[in-house]
Amino acid sequence: MKIVNSHNEWDPLEEIILGVPDFWCTPQKEPGYLPTSRTGKQSDEYIHKAALQIDNLERVLRFQCNVTVRRPDKIDFTQPVRTPFFSIEHQHGASCPRDTLLVIGNEIIESTMSSRARYFESMAYRTILNDYFEKDEDMLWTMAPKPTMSENMYNSDFPFDTNCQERKDWIQNYKYVINEAEPCFDAAEVLRLGKDLIVQQSMTANRKGIDWLRRHMKSRGYRVHEVHFPGDLNPVHIDASLVPLVPPTNERKGILVNPPDRPITKEDKDRIFTGSSWEIIDAPFPNSMVVPESCESSAWLSINLLMVGPDKAIVEETEIPTINFLESLGIKCIRVPYRDSYRFGGSIHCQTSDVRRIGECHNYFPNMDGNENHRTTNS
Repeated sequence: MKIVNSHNEWDPLEEIILGVPDFWCTPQKEPGYLPTSRTGKQSDEYIHKAALQIDNLERVLRFQCNVTVRRPDKIDFTQPVRTPFFSIEHQHGASCPRDTLLVIGNEIIESTMSSRARYFESMAYRTILNDYFEKDEDMLWTMAPKPTMSENMYNSDFPFDTNCQERKDWIQNYKYVINEAEPCFDAAEVLRLGKDLIVQQSMTANRKGIDWLRRHMKSRGYRVHEVHFPGDLNPVHIDASLVPLVPPTNERKGILVNPPDRPITKEDKDRIFTGSSWEIIDAPFPNSMVVPESCESSAWLSINLLMVGPDKAIVEETEIPTINFLESLGIKCIRVPYRDSYRFGGSIHCQTSDVRRIGECHNYFPNMDGNENHRTTNS
């Protein structure tokens, strides 16, 4: 029985993992993270409000979209963790499977993660992954090398103040809170476009982690390309910075949207996308740049949507500019309330991980043919 098969963000969706908000905590201060809101377990009120919206999304996926939905185990993330290299008072949560699980074709990779509070997060999905492994004889199940997350993995002098010039200088020079001591990447830094994987170097993915992924996928014919968005002073996860909305066809190029206040670098854009099957255009600004209280994501969650097919998307109901833009492209929008879930690490795309889509792996970057060992010129 073939279960795991997903090559991109838009083929018709058949099965997905949807997160849970239970026992969700805002991490304490650690070398790779400085909280901007109250730490510890999220309030029962906020957890309840988010659970209502996430459960509603499950019903929409099941009954309107005919998608099989799996949910992770509800682990008590309020528990402390102690390893030979660090200890923390509490963990994070299992609201965002996209951050932890990278699905490429028939393989699911448990990413390294970059935060101590998320060290054991993938354990919440082990029941699901083991079930897939038992039922799908073609499924590959890989765990990327687990970093120590010792003090040596982080830049102790990283400037956390996003308003200071020093922070801007670091980001402009592609320097972040994690260094190159060990391979490190969150799964949500990877954008899957068929044979080509676009990966953001960021606060949660270093070049050594990107190189691990490049080497790992090379034998399977995949190419990995590193990108940067230096206008984003807190670059965390690519799915609110570069989002495919319209897939390419023989008649037209596909469309990727990129927030105009955090554009992809011209060098990356020219090097990767010139001659490809894609064009990059500005994303519409959100109707508000204000996010809910205790939400640590940006307002660009407005484009953190889920494509359930090449012409159908699930979108947060208040993100009207995005909805109008999608409809102008001929994409039908299923509107769901989801703003209360923004407090739990992201929006609809962050809080799901598609496992099976109907489709095969295609090459949308003929400009890269013959360049299978491609790596960024900045390495």
